[in-house]
Amino acid sequence: MVWDDCLHTIKKNVSPQSFKTWFEPIRALKLQDSVLTIQVPSQFFYEWLEEHYISLLKKTIRKEL
Repeated sequence: MVWDDCLHTIKKNVSPQSFKTWFEPIRALKLQDSVLTIQVPSQFFYEWLEEHYISLLKKTIRKEL
């Protein structure tokens, strides 16, 4: 699955602790028309990811799609 490939790439670019804390809890909900919808546990989680990892997430998802 696309998200599994994304996680594999992200895992190589962050510390093991960051990966476990911030990326393992993310769930892929659907992939439709080259748009990957993911679910995060909370609003705080979403804001923290956006502040710290948005460029890595965008770059990785674009690459895998």
